[in-house]
Amino acid sequence: MKMTTMQQRRRDALSVWFRAAIILLTINGTLRAEPPKEAAPTNRKSYLLSCADGNSPIEIKVVDAGDVKETLAVDVAGVRLFAESPEALQRIRSRVANAAVARRLVADDVDKKLRETGVLPDATPVRGEEGKKLGNENMVRIAPGEFTRPGEFWDSSGGGLNEKPSRGDKYRVKVAAFYIDKFKVTNEDFCRFLNDGNESYASPWNPRIAKSALDPNVGKFVVADRSLAKNPVVLVNWFQAKGYAKWAGKRLPTEAEWEFAAGGSEGRTYPWGNEPPDETRADFPVQHKHTVPVDWFPKGATPEGVFQMTGNSAEWCADFFDMASYVKAPADGVLVNPKGPEQAFDPNSWYKFRVMFKGWCKGNRADLLTCTKRHSRPPFEDAEAGISIRCVKGCT
Repeated sequence: MKMTTMQQRRRDALSVWFRAAIILLTINGTLRAEPPKEAAPTNRKSYLLSCADGNSPIEIKVVDAGDVKETLAVDVAGVRLFAESPEALQRIRSRVANAAVARRLVADDVDKKLRETGVLPDATPVRGEEGKKLGNENMVRIAPGEFTRPGEFWDSSGGGLNEKPSRGDKYRVKVAAFYIDKFKVTNEDFCRFLNDGNESYASPWNPRIAKSALDPNVGKFVVADRSLAKNPVVLVNWFQAKGYAKWAGKRLPTEAEWEFAAGGSEGRTYPWGNEPPDETRADFPVQHKHTVPVDWFPKGATPEGVFQMTGNSAEWCADFFDMASYVKAPADGVLVNPKGPEQAFDPNSWYKFRVMFKGWCKGNRADLLTCTKRHSRPPFEDAEAGISIRCVKGCT
């Protein structure tokens, strides 16, 4: 007997965090067919997901793009991987239905291959139009200007906060005007993104976001604990953050943009000024076990009105990590709209592949909350940590 459209959709959506072949999406409560298949990747190399016979674990390896078939795509937690055969695809689909296996696959296996080779997986295509309706709502305009990188800053890019500040050249940085989100992206915001055709951007291991079993929201992503709806979304990797930003018609900030929005042209020590942190400006000293709503601590906002740039959760940036270019002044002493290095792969470093994040989640050391503090991690490693999303967009 021929399977109905709804039966086919339910079968294909057994694992709600990936999309393979053709499925149907729920967009604003209306069923529609998925757009035509995307073309095969055009980058030189892409990840191939291969599944061995028997009970052997999934093996991930890098292959030429010409060997990749778009019909064998598997999307999970913001990245697109490829199986080597229809049989392998089915094996993988059954395995990622297990949250623990899916987490290991993305946060461990793919991350390991990325660090070995420096080859990024393809991002999952972003769908839906709801995000474009946000426009500049709840965004703050940062006027063009410049600030000074002081030549002394705290750094935790090696894993923990250094005992002494790092040092480099002192130089000026010019930044063009841009808009920045007044608040961090919330759990509620991220559910809206997932429900607009981007279910493969969900993390099956994130306990704060789940599928609803209640009418009329059955099958939609909801915040599992409604008391956390206005808290910043965490447990998201760099690819998920970039996907949300693209859906919203925005992007992740560069490290320079983040520093300028946080510290201003006057070079504030903390987002609110030079006064040390306290319980009115941030969760400092730590009083709350988890994150708090994004509109808390108004005294900790920047003079322009941007909330919680530190002291509740950290925030992903667009830049790859590089220390050498950061500490060395340009020849004329002025850096204009820097975007970070072209690549992040350093086979001789501990992490080998890192991207930037700024701000800080929680800690009882004031140095952690400074505007110039640098942090970096592999894009998957902190999928379980307190890194959240704040977006920016250019001024036209």
